[in-house]
Amino acid sequence: MIYRRRHNALSRGEREWRVEEGGLASIGASGHVRRWAWKDFISVRLCHEPTRFKPWRYTFHAQFKSGEKVVLDNGHYLGPGRFEERSAEYTPFVQALLARLHEANPKLRALIGETQKRYFFLMLGSLLGLGVLAYVLIAVRTPFDAAPYAGAAKLLLILAMLPLFWFWVARAMPRGVALDEIPERALPPVENSKNSSGS
Repeated sequence: MIYRRRHNALSRGEREWRVEEGGLASIGASGHVRRWAWKDFISVRLCHEPTRFKPWRYTFHAQFKSGEKVVLDNGHYLGPGRFEERSAEYTPFVQALLARLHEANPKLRALIGETQKRYFFLMLGSLLGLGVLAYVLIAVRTPFDAAPYAGAAKLLLILAMLPLFWFWVARAMPRGVALDEIPERALPPVENSKNSSGS
C-alpha cells in the first residue's frame, strides 16, 4: 500500500509512504529512504485536527523507540493557499498500516483524539471559559434583570450549557483502542475528497 503527498512549500516534491512487510517506509523526492520496523512503534494517535484552510484535515501520529516521530495527514500541498484533500488515498493507507502493525504488535493501542497534555489544557481553558461566561451572566446587568424570573432564567441558561460542555469533554477525552477496533470518526470518509485552499 502506497500513499503520496507533498507537505508544504519547502518540500521538494511528493514524499512516498509505503506499508512494507518489515515496517513503514518513507521515500523522499530525492530518493532518500527511511524505514521504521513494526516492532519499533511505541505509540499511535489518530485525530481530526482541522486548520484554517484544511477543515477536513485528519492526522496519523506515530512515535518510535528512537524518539523519532512521524505525522501524516490527508492534505497535499498544491501551492500558496491551495491544498488537495487526499482522503481517498489516506484512509485505506492508514487502515492497511494499522492492520499490519496490529499483526506485528497486537498489544499496541491507538490513542484517539487529543494527547493527554493537550486535553488537560483544553479542558482547563474550557472550564475557565465556562466560569467567565457564568460570571458575566450573573454579574452584568441587563434590562431583563427587573423581571421576577430573571435570576431563574440565567440559572437555567447556565445549566443548559453544562450538557454541551460535558459532551465536548467526553468526545475529546483521549481513549486507547485496539488497532483492529478503530472507530470510524478517527478517519476521514473517503467520499469527502475535494480541493480546498489553505495553509
